[in-house]
Amino acid sequence: MMALPKTEGSATMRAGLDARLIAAHRAGDLPLLVKLYREAAEGAAAGGDAEAAAFFRTHAYVFALECGDPAAEALHIELLADGREE
Repeated sequence: MMALPKTEGSATMRAGLDARLIAAHRAGDLPLLVKLYREAAEGAAAGGDAEAAAFFRTHAYVFALECGDPAAEALHIELLADGREE
C-alpha cells in the first residue's frame, strides 16, 4: 500500500489513517476501505497532490464497486472529471 502523501497534514494524522487502512484491509471491511480511501484522496487533494488523490480515489472506487457501495457513482464522476476514467 502506498503511504499517504506528506502534504496531508500532521504525521500523527497520516500514521493514524495508514493504520486504519491496514486494519480495514486485514479485516476485509470493504465499506470501511471505501470511506478511508476517500478520506486519503481528499487529504491528498487538499495538499495539492493530484497523483496521490487519483491513486486513492481509484482504490475507493474499486472497493465501492466490489461491495456495491452507492459512493461508486460519485467516485466515478470524480475520476471522469479528473481525466482518470473514460
